[in-house]
Amino acid sequence: MNQARINNRIIRRETHSSRAGLSVVTAVTVLAACLWLGTESILRLLGHDALLASPGTLAARAAGAPETVMPAAMAAGGCVLALAGAGLLLAAVTGGRRNRRPMVSDRSALVVDDEAIAAAVSRQVRLAAGLAPEQVSTTITRSRALVRVRPTSGITLDRDVLSGAAAGEVASLRLRKNVAVQVLVDAEGAVGRRTTPTGR
Repeated sequence: MNQARINNRIIRRETHSSRAGLSVVTAVTVLAACLWLGTESILRLLGHDALLASPGTLAARAAGAPETVMPAAMAAGGCVLALAGAGLLLAAVTGGRRNRRPMVSDRSALVVDDEAIAAAVSRQVRLAAGLAPEQVSTTITRSRALVRVRPTSGITLDRDVLSGAAAGEVASLRLRKNVAVQVLVDAEGAVGRRTTPTGR
């Protein structure tokens, strides 16, 4: 196995989470249902009262459902069950995604946390605008870095300059998949002290 394939396997392990938790919950739920049905069947055979409903009662209710339940409710219930099944199947096939992204590297497997990307982008925008740390915040989604800037009252900011600073910081990280940058400047300014813009 060459180094590139090894790196790809490491990156996938670091950027995707297993569905072990969901699998355990699903298995426990199914097991509990089976145990309950088994207990009800044994109580029925021994002639004791059912805990909730005997298997015969459940079968009778299920057989009479089309006549006692409104068609709309039946359709809604069927849709819910279908969506739940599709969700479980999709979760089993795709796996979960961690808030990490792979970086370009020919020699090693490198990943960076979304929180680190957000902090770096916020810092660069803050330095470019000369603002306090609390006036800039960045949120990283699947394919976008959303930067919210609250300017100091009485100071006009050039959004193109801020967008360029944010995009330059993202580009310097050399991510495998591009992350678009969107800068939003609040209309209402904050009362604060404007600092002198500096470089890194």
